[in-house]
Amino acid sequence: MKKKLIVIASILLLIPCLVVGASFFLKSADVAKVDKKTSKQEPPRQQAPKQASEHKIAYLTIDDGPTKYMSAIVAALKKENVKATFFLVGNNITGDRKQAVKEAAQAGNSIGMHSMTHDAKKLYKNGQFIPEMEQESTLLNSLLGKQIKLIRAPYGSTYLSAMQIKNAQEKKYRLLDWNIDSEDWRHKGKPQEIVTSIKEQLDKFHKISPVILVHETEDTLKAIPSLVKAIREKGFELMPYFEDNDFHLNFRKDPDL
Repeated sequence: MKKKLIVIASILLLIPCLVVGASFFLKSADVAKVDKKTSKQEPPRQQAPKQASEHKIAYLTIDDGPTKYMSAIVAALKKENVKATFFLVGNNITGDRKQAVKEAAQAGNSIGMHSMTHDAKKLYKNGQFIPEMEQESTLLNSLLGKQIKLIRAPYGSTYLSAMQIKNAQEKKYRLLDWNIDSEDWRHKGKPQEIVTSIKEQLDKFHKISPVILVHETEDTLKAIPSLVKAIREKGFELMPYFEDNDFHLNFRKDPDL
């Protein structure tokens, strides 16, 4: 009888233990399922930053100054909050036009050299291209207090001899030609036609910066508001071109020029 009572008591004590153990096992299984499910889920991916839209830059280059229109052109550019690059003829830098050159540089525009005479025969046939650039460099240095290394060959670099190119490289000149010719001489007295011509050519530029050629004339002065608007509408920002620019453009396709 005693043995039966002991067995019954043992069974009664064992039942709560089994219940507790089963409950613990079931909870552990649920936790394991949750952990397994969680482990299968991919961690949230870090979103790559959105790429900024391609920054498109255009360069407006103005040749053959300084003329009587230079100060007004500088003022018109300033009003539009843009800057340009002026390629100057040394023999034109006289009298009041010296002050106009200073004002252009002080306003953040780039100043480049376009020879002393703009005379093709002297520059190319008589070999005066480098000497004239050196002479103009001295002139501008005395006027602006800095050495200018940016040059543009009158009528383009295609007229330069191999020796002239070599000398330009040795003197660390940066030569800039153009890839949009406004042909403003064809549209004399019609500034809106100049704007239209440039605007149509801008449509071809997707990977390379347009370098726009105009001349320092009254037509250019009158065209500036519409021209700046047209360039911006095409998605370009106008910037001045300085000699330390990483972007090279010359008809010779020479990365060292």
